[in-house]
Amino acid sequence: MDRAIQERLFSYANRQEGMNYYISFLFWPFGVTLGALRHWDRPWAKNVFWLFCIFLGLTFIIAQEGGADSDRYARLFLRYAHSKMNLEELWSSFYSESTGYVDIASPLITFLVSRLTANPVILFTVFGAIFGYFYSRNIWFVIEKMEGKVTLLVLVYIFSFALLNPIWNINGFRMWTAAQIFLYGTLPYLLDGNKKKLVWALISVFFHFSFMFPIGMLGIYYVLKNRTNIYLVFFIATAFIREINLLDVRSALSFLPGVFYSRVIAYTNPDYAESVGLAREALNWYMIYSNQAVKWVIYAMVIYIYLFGRKVLKERKDLTSLLCYSLLLYGAANIFSLVPSGGRYIVVASTFMLAFIIIFITSFREVKGIIFIQVLSLPFLALFCTVAIRMGMDYYGLMTFIGNPIIAAFYTDTVPVIESLKKLL
Repeated sequence: MDRAIQERLFSYANRQEGMNYYISFLFWPFGVTLGALRHWDRPWAKNVFWLFCIFLGLTFIIAQEGGADSDRYARLFLRYAHSKMNLEELWSSFYSESTGYVDIASPLITFLVSRLTANPVILFTVFGAIFGYFYSRNIWFVIEKMEGKVTLLVLVYIFSFALLNPIWNINGFRMWTAAQIFLYGTLPYLLDGNKKKLVWALISVFFHFSFMFPIGMLGIYYVLKNRTNIYLVFFIATAFIREINLLDVRSALSFLPGVFYSRVIAYTNPDYAESVGLAREALNWYMIYSNQAVKWVIYAMVIYIYLFGRKVLKERKDLTSLLCYSLLLYGAANIFSLVPSGGRYIVVASTFMLAFIIIFITSFREVKGIIFIQVLSLPFLALFCTVAIRMGMDYYGLMTFIGNPIIAAFYTDTVPVIESLKKLL
């Protein structure tokens, strides 16, 4: 048979298979998504996964506590929905010290949705669509960069990468969507030299102003280029820093415009630092150690690759670029993590690190002992994944697993799945 005809038939079969999955999704999103993940190499698979992210937004359980981000988003949404504010008034409030709006994307999206409905569920569906688009693209970008067979060990690393900043993080939409968008813009630049994608890295600032920090690190990397030895020393040395003077941080950032500096003052307030410290002490042991587990795996893998895989790494300038920026960002995040709430940037840096590790271990399987290190890392990553899934159980219910968009449109599930499990046990 003519090759062109074969390709057309294959393309048609692929489209037909994808259409079957899209239609089936309307009846059982969770089951269909699991089926799509088994065929991750099909062009429609990431779109089915994206649809599930939207569905999770539709079934997302909005926190009822006053301190939770999703509760604040819902309250702001209802305030907009029941006000006569127009777009011009909203726009004039951005970058104003009186309002404190320095992250303009979230209030703008919230306002626009509030003009269409007064139902917060729709807002979080939109959040799921936006977050999910970049989330799905980032996961598949890394997967498509892999080489060779996907083993169980590699799957654990991919799963860990996906759970570093999972879809239920729409609970903190501003920060974690900014993280996905920054990753979406920066990975193609580092691995493919695609400078056009950097526009997305800049857009991340509109979702969370503090992404000026990783963008600043990107600027430093652009000037210094690939200097693996220097970055590695910085990466290791900063792991031993245990304290930082918050007043010195304020002083160092005093050059920022007033509206941004006011946020810096809030984050470096000693009382706020104390409250964050008390909150950390109240965490369960497994939550504390799950984050440390990922950090240990990253340090072990990076140091091992540097010692035993440096020669083969020289064959891949793209991977060297990703490693160098990851080392720089992670080292800076180590310092930044000493500021209250700054530990979130360890997560951002970890997404870059795991992306590097996944691509490296699939591209250079011949590096001596690399499999042994992967096996040793399994219990640590298993702990992290288990805890990450447990934390997500506060934001989705049984409807996410057994429901569909049609039922969810008429029934709102308000019972987190963790509560359902506790009743069963």
